[in-house]
Amino acid sequence: MLEINKVNIKEHESMYHLENGIDLYAKVMTSEKNNGKTALFIHGGGSGGNHTIVYRPSCWLLNRELFSKIILPDRRGAGYSSPMTSIMSYKDNALDMKYLLDSMGEVEKITVIGVSYGGPIALTLAALDKRIDEVILIASSPSLKEAKGLMGFLYRKGLLEKLSKTFYSRNIGKLEEKYPDFNKAYETSNTSQLNKLFLDVIKHMNKNRLDSLLFESSSTCDLKNAAIDKNLVINVPVYRVIGTKDETWEIDLREKYKSQIPNLRNKFIDNAKHKDLFFRASEFYEALEMLLLEFEDSAKNDDRSQEIDRSN
Repeated sequence: MLEINKVNIKEHESMYHLENGIDLYAKVMTSEKNNGKTALFIHGGGSGGNHTIVYRPSCWLLNRELFSKIILPDRRGAGYSSPMTSIMSYKDNALDMKYLLDSMGEVEKITVIGVSYGGPIALTLAALDKRIDEVILIASSPSLKEAKGLMGFLYRKGLLEKLSKTFYSRNIGKLEEKYPDFNKAYETSNTSQLNKLFLDVIKHMNKNRLDSLLFESSSTCDLKNAAIDKNLVINVPVYRVIGTKDETWEIDLREKYKSQIPNLRNKFIDNAKHKDLFFRASEFYEALEMLLLEFEDSAKNDDRSQEIDRSN
């Protein structure tokens, strides 16, 4: 379990009006231990998720001094941000993030982190925005796994979307409205507990958000959103931490994305499924820290080799 330690961390929240007419809500977390690195942390999709899903990992990353500032937005359709009014692609979401950084006046280099559905958004943003100098994927990939069995059948036939509509319509707004807090997800120990938490979120959601929630579900089920655009090229370093039994995202990319993502580095969590992102969170983020430190050491060694070559 990742522990929350907010000592030496400051937080600021604000609503940002973007140039495309959308309002995005974001929390900015800063550490007094400044290492100069800023990150944009994009949460996943489905069932009304928001920035609180990545709040606890952000505390951990700041405490480990891997970053000194982390921006946590509610994506469109999530939390306090504008609702969705149509199906959104990865590029649509990435442009929201770009406009958010513009609105915040960010001009320095930025690391973009994407969890689950936030991963392809992060990759797309890196291809569109020159401020992004590295990408981190947590329990994510450039593309979804091909859905198999009954779930695959429902997905391909468009029936999964219909079932989602029935489920959301029956449950949304059944309880008093309140802003969802997903911190408790990291305190769950099994899928049943996690599913109950997400169901409670739907029950406490304003009924006016139903259409937005359905568009979010449709975006996830849209076959066009199964992978990043094949024409995108992400030349910055990309670090990926994923479980070896992740049932949602492609694990073994082999040569598939070599031309699009030439600087990809991986860490695999043995026997971890997708939702182990919450149940075994410390393993995921400790693996990320190791991956980043390995690259940092490698970069330093390369610099030393170049200095020796120049001196000779």
